[in-house]
Amino acid sequence: MMRDERAGIAVLEALEGRPLPPFVSLRETGTDGYGLVNDLEDTDVGIIVDCADMGLPPGTVRAFSPEEVESTVRDRRMSLHSVNLLGVVQLAEQLGHRARVRIVGIQPQAVELGDDLSEAVAAAIPRAVALVEREIAAALAPPRPTEA
Repeated sequence: MMRDERAGIAVLEALEGRPLPPFVSLRETGTDGYGLVNDLEDTDVGIIVDCADMGLPPGTVRAFSPEEVESTVRDRRMSLHSVNLLGVVQLAEQLGHRARVRIVGIQPQAVELGDDLSEAVAAAIPRAVALVEREIAAALAPPRPTEA
């Protein structure tokens, strides 16, 4: 696996030791992006954590929705060999899964083969964990009344 592509796994491991609401489940899909389609089937909100090339300084952490992202993948056809995260989310929607999806992205620094995170991404893991916890809290908050 590429070094900073482990960012999502590192955040998941850090969250496993934290108190979370009982109905919040943590799942690691690894490179099986299509498994995410099944994960989105039985949930109201899905928070995906992954490294994301956002053109920002390494270690930057941001939360966004799939609608806020323009895919850099030229060919949007589904392939078992290269998983396009946005394509997987779109496939889930086409199959009738209505989960609200949020993505917590961490800007990678090192994308070469290796087992360890780069220094910038390793330092970003606590910030990403805090952001995931805020996203969970926001998902659980009652909806705000709309103004008439």
